[in-house]
Amino acid sequence: MNPQDELGSDPVKAQAQNDLASTWMKRGIALLEESSPASLRESLVCFDQAIALRSVLPLGENSFFRYCFIASWMNRGDALTRLGSTGDLAEAVRSYDEALKHARLLPLDENPLYRKRFAVAWLNRGITLQQQKKNLAEATHSFGESVALLEHENAATIPEQKQLLGCAWMNLGNVMLELAEPDLRSAAASARNALRCLAEVESRDLISAEAGLKARLVLCRAVAGLISKPPTVPATINDLVAEATDTVDSGMKLVREWETQKSVAFRELSQELFRFGAHVYQKHQPHFLVEFLLESLDPCQSPGAAINSAMHLEALRALRRSLREMQREGLNRLNASAFDSFLERLAEMSSAEQRLEELRKPGS
Repeated sequence: MNPQDELGSDPVKAQAQNDLASTWMKRGIALLEESSPASLRESLVCFDQAIALRSVLPLGENSFFRYCFIASWMNRGDALTRLGSTGDLAEAVRSYDEALKHARLLPLDENPLYRKRFAVAWLNRGITLQQQKKNLAEATHSFGESVALLEHENAATIPEQKQLLGCAWMNLGNVMLELAEPDLRSAAASARNALRCLAEVESRDLISAEAGLKARLVLCRAVAGLISKPPTVPATINDLVAEATDTVDSGMKLVREWETQKSVAFRELSQELFRFGAHVYQKHQPHFLVEFLLESLDPCQSPGAAINSAMHLEALRALRRSLREMQREGLNRLNASAFDSFLERLAEMSSAEQRLEELRKPGS
């Protein structure tokens, strides 16, 4: 009798073997979370042990055993992706392919966790393919499969459905920007879909907040490309600029909300978003530039505004670029009414520059 037949005829023994595999999995996950090269290599040994133990379980007779078997392959793929060498990434894709081969055999509507695991396997495979940077079309396909599973009418009961769907849409939009010929419109549409999914959860869930900020960066990059892509009519440019500034404003507000909760996890993302915002306001809506800069950086105006020297320097650069643009226009072109407006903006920018310098001082 082969091991699978033996375990199939002895449910107690099969459960004990699956429990033993779970012990190996827990040890592997603990090592995975350490995330050092040595711990990741050691975690692979644990996941391989779990795979070996579960490969002889009666998977066809017990869907939950197959569900656990899939997790073993997925965690193996995660560890290899984190290691990140060319060979590790290729082996990670193989691990996800093994997971997907078995996920296709799950009765998806028997348990919402089955559909969730299937969707996450596609999502993780896409992330690994994107990291490889050699098969972006296949990464796009993987993210699309994840979206389809999570948008299915029977997916509503999946735990964290909105979070996962938002992550899938965000990653799909991101990879579309990395194609040899970026698909700007589809990337923007994907980012919008991500933000719709994440709107209800990004203020209370860290993973959703990170995905929401990354989706905003995707949308901003796509919009910037569309603005600069000729021929673009002025009305369309105005709509795109308005969308870009709204996107930046909502992202900076989200970061401030998390800062007031003592979370500093998003300062790097907010710096990138702020840099884009300063540029688009300075170039397309200079009359709102000062308001954006101080709302983003002055805690007296906005609780949670980050103290970030790089952002302060970027703000000063934006102000000085705006001043140079005003000087280029030339005072001789201004009538009396326009001259008054010019002086008001000049005073506003001078005051803003002074405030930014104050905020850069220690203890401000």
